[in-house]
Amino acid sequence: MRQDWEPEDLIEVWMLLEDDMKRVRNKSGTTRLGFAVQICTVCYIGRFLEEDPLAVAWEVVVAVSTRTGSGTTSVDLLRSVTGDGPGGVRR
Repeated sequence: MRQDWEPEDLIEVWMLLEDDMKRVRNKSGTTRLGFAVQICTVCYIGRFLEEDPLAVAWEVVVAVSTRTGSGTTSVDLLRSVTGDGPGGVRR
């Protein structure tokens, strides 16, 4: 998966539509962020990040976190994507 993202590309590719945001708002904290990243990933590559949830670039995780208002810390951001530890997305 692509790892280098310009700010304009982040906005264009990793954007959550209003219907997506309705689903995301139903979650909280790190679950909200992990869910949002997975929604964007499905839209971008057509599937979930099952084998390697860290395949998404860190800039993407931070951008999606900002857009969703998940208010998570760096450790929480990592956990939300990997599903490791309390609050992480479970596969």
